[in-house]
Amino acid sequence: MSTLLISSASAYTKHNLESANFLAEKWIINDNSLSAANYNLDMNITRREMLKVLMNVSWKTVTDSCTGEFSDLQSSDWGCKYAEAALQNDYIAANNTFRPDDNVTQIEALKMIMQAAGIERDANVDWRAWYVSKAYSDDLLDENFIQYDIPAIRGWIFSTAAKSYSDFDYTAPTSETDVDPEIEALFKELLEL
Repeated sequence: MSTLLISSASAYTKHNLESANFLAEKWIINDNSLSAANYNLDMNITRREMLKVLMNVSWKTVTDSCTGEFSDLQSSDWGCKYAEAALQNDYIAANNTFRPDDNVTQIEALKMIMQAAGIERDANVDWRAWYVSKAYSDDLLDENFIQYDIPAIRGWIFSTAAKSYSDFDYTAPTSETDVDPEIEALFKELLEL
């Protein structure tokens, strides 16, 4: 891998880490600032995990109970209460199963973040294009969004969710001058795993 690629990726990782720390300060995600690798910024996110982020971004009430709305979520599953709260708030559709361990796609994650933040979509023929168009106009996205169905990674989700807050101080990573040496070292370590 070339130095330029590492530098660009490190700038991106630095931004995702800043986004994760911002969300942790707001109690949206668990605070892993002392061990940033625990944010798993380069890992996919499951539907169960995404709905916890969704409900925390929305600041809607999540009761500590589960009534069994989905046949594949037991009441003892920590994700059950988030899935049922999302269902009650019309963030997800009523189905027999929830598929808690399936990965979330980028378009699903974008739609959930925008719904939770109260951002209305633009009018378009394709519902996916509605969300992408509005996300660009509201500066939630800084890169081309052309593959709707690729799995979303945590760093991307944290970045997009953080940008939905008006008090997030955001500057897009653009060059190796944005690279923090500690973040670059962390990124190189992640590449070796």
